[in-house]
Amino acid sequence: MSNRVLSLILLIAIIGMMFIPAASAHRVYLMEQVKEVEIKAWYGGGDPMVGADIVIYTNRSGERELYLEGTTDDNGLYYFSPQLGVTQYEAVVSQTGHQAEKTFYLTGSAATDDGAPMDVELPLPTRIFAGFGYLAGLAGIGMIITARKMKQQCEK
Repeated sequence: MSNRVLSLILLIAIIGMMFIPAASAHRVYLMEQVKEVEIKAWYGGGDPMVGADIVIYTNRSGERELYLEGTTDDNGLYYFSPQLGVTQYEAVVSQTGHQAEKTFYLTGSAATDDGAPMDVELPLPTRIFAGFGYLAGLAGIGMIITARKMKQQCEK
């Protein structure tokens, strides 16, 4: 077979692979659920903030909404059950003029310097585009190799 035919077959195979759907037989699904969140408040010396007022806010699409109010226990701890579908919370603890605020996420993902969660996995359109780029790179390498072989044959 000539190099031209081999190159054409390789190109057709690469293009054909781009349109093959991913197999999803026997797909397995997992879901995590956080049942309880623990908030701990303490002073600079390590003493717990006993009986401190605590306010929990939910944050959906940038809108802060009051969720719970309560007080910490003898160990400076406060427990609450998260709302279904809410992953961003803000806790405000205050007692006798001392106050602290903390924004946290229940997604389990890494966070940037400003506290916003980072997406660890690339979005689907980006992955598709990267896949096409990978295939185009392979096709380009194949074409370079074929062109060099054809040039060598012409020089003989």
